[in-house]
Amino acid sequence: MATSGTYSFNPSLGALTQHAFNMCGIRPTALLQEHMESARMAANMLLGRWSAMGVNLWQVELVSVPLTQSPTILASVSDGTTLTVTYATLNTPIYTIGSSITLQGTTSFDGVYTVLNSAPGTLSVANATVGSSIGGTVSSTYPAATYSMNPNIVVILDCYIRVTSGNSYTDRYIMPISRTEYASFANKLQIGFPTTYWMDRLLAPTVTLWPSPDGNEASLNYYCVQQIQDSAYTNGQTVDIPYYFIEAFATGLAARLAVIWAPDRAQGLKLLADEAYDIAARQNVETSNIYISPTLQPYWRA
Repeated sequence: MATSGTYSFNPSLGALTQHAFNMCGIRPTALLQEHMESARMAANMLLGRWSAMGVNLWQVELVSVPLTQSPTILASVSDGTTLTVTYATLNTPIYTIGSSITLQGTTSFDGVYTVLNSAPGTLSVANATVGSSIGGTVSSTYPAATYSMNPNIVVILDCYIRVTSGNSYTDRYIMPISRTEYASFANKLQIGFPTTYWMDRLLAPTVTLWPSPDGNEASLNYYCVQQIQDSAYTNGQTVDIPYYFIEAFATGLAARLAVIWAPDRAQGLKLLADEAYDIAARQNVETSNIYISPTLQPYWRA
């Protein structure tokens, strides 16, 4: 029996859109620009729903953030009262208000300052000089506790701190905490080896370590889920999904389009879409054993 010997079936968004409209009873020759625009919007709404429904394994990636870093300054501008420094993001420190930082290589603003305010990629300090400069670095005695994140990250799954020693390293897993738990810590500036992290899920998300790193750690590493890439029709783009999710996407798109263009088929297509997604989602798991144990620490003296 002859087979194709290929594994390249990956239809473009345009082809999947035509298939979805076929399921709605609308033939390709009847498609208008308004059909295609509603399909593009529906496709991206569907992918947004999938990003919210669970862990899409094909979107999991490992991010490594150096904890001993000196961000390169893009610009320093002072109005005679406040010096504002901007530096590159992502995965760069957000300095704690009241902490001490050092500016070097700025020509006009080198020195040690106390942070008045800081956000992803920027900080401000008091300075009486009027002027601006480009270049230089920001450094601090101890690594910052908070770091900027890629806004495309949906959630952190696993997180660990890496400590290096010569040519070897040791990874220590750290646990997630909630906003309420972090707020309950009396001394948020306590310095030590981090044991917990809090992801602040803002439009510009951040990750905060506690205790604040003491400088003996090399990097913060976390596995995270990225949102699924946008879908568009240009240049025959394909959808950012694996092979086993293609049917789920096509039927899901058809179900959404049917609400607008074929209401009489909407309910039936929704049932097909739910079934196809359930089948794909059951395959979208790690095939490994699960071990559950409490995170208890010894309460006796060694």
